Amino acid sequence: MKRYRCSCGAELFFENDSCVDCGRDIGFDPVNLSVFPLDYLPEVGQVKQRGADTGIFYRSCENEGREKLGCNWLLRLDDQNTQCVSCRLTRTIPIQNNEKNLRRWRILESSKRRLIYNLLNHGLEFENRMQDPVAGLAFDFLEDKRSNPEMSEEHIYTGHKNGIITINAAEADPEVRVSMRESMNERYRTTLGHFRHEIGHYYFDKLVMSTDWIKYFIYSFGNPGNDYKEALDRYYANGPRWDWEHYHISAYASMHPLEDWAETWAHYLHMCDTMETANSFGMIDVNLRSDDFQSIMSKWMQLTITMNALTRSVGKPDAYPFVIKKNVTDKLHLVHRVVLGASNKPVVKEVEQAF
Repeated sequence: MKRYRCSCGAELFFENDSCVDCGRDIGFDPVNLSVFPLDYLPEVGQVKQRGADTGIFYRSCENEGREKLGCNWLLRLDDQNTQCVSCRLTRTIPIQNNEKNLRRWRILESSKRRLIYNLLNHGLEFENRMQDPVAGLAFDFLEDKRSNPEMSEEHIYTGHKNGIITINAAEADPEVRVSMRESMNERYRTTLGHFRHEIGHYYFDKLVMSTDWIKYFIYSFGNPGNDYKEALDRYYANGPRWDWEHYHISAYASMHPLEDWAETWAHYLHMCDTMETANSFGMIDVNLRSDDFQSIMSKWMQLTITMNALTRSVGKPDAYPFVIKKNVTDKLHLVHRVVLGASNKPVVKEVEQAF
């Protein structure tokens, strides 16, 4: 995440809807990926606000306001939509009959906005369901009987199919995530992690499956056509192979090549977002588009040492509980190459290099 400042000099964060110092309203423009203070111009009629630092006229997303979702994303004046590019990707929300579901929806949308920022920042294109009714991107936030007895479904599983990403709304509850993480012996489980994982499946279908990248995928990850149900049953019956850490970023990644890809993709986004933040705060010097990948990984590993030392200093578990082996580095490198190759930004030479 980039570092932002208000015109008064105060630090601004991606989620801010107002400046904590001067009190001015804050908005995020997904076109130029900037956060800035807003000027209200009621005399201009339907124009609600203007970026004080940009001079561009904007309208707010209809989910603005703390009584709703607190969305601070903006639409350009000529945009015919009423919701921002992130909010309008949501197809189904939790039933809004209690305060807990509003809180869950807010948390899920907040994580989704950061995911969409990641995609826009990498220049990764996507189509919504209106643009592509068959495989366009959409999000369903669903409940089951475990969190809402009024639901008919016994279990809602987080997953992806043909562009539709389903998230169990209960994943927004910290106690649910902790329970699931412990029962599944995971090192890391967040709502943002779910979004990054499932979008990996979307981009596998979009960027890898029917392209020249598939031969590199098979070389690094294995055959995506392996029986998925058989692999799933085997994993939950027997667990991961004992030496999974030498080949996979997580135990779950060892279940099937497609899950290995999604876990690796999610980890790549996790790394890039964290390194961009660290770079913005002067902690490291890295260019994710032009630096050699080995240099990127070296800087990442050094940064994680600092991160873990800081969290241990305040009595918290490691912020980065992972060990990256060579096989995992190679898989991350492939994801890096696919992302650079698909980006609508200028591409560096590394994308064209073979293994």
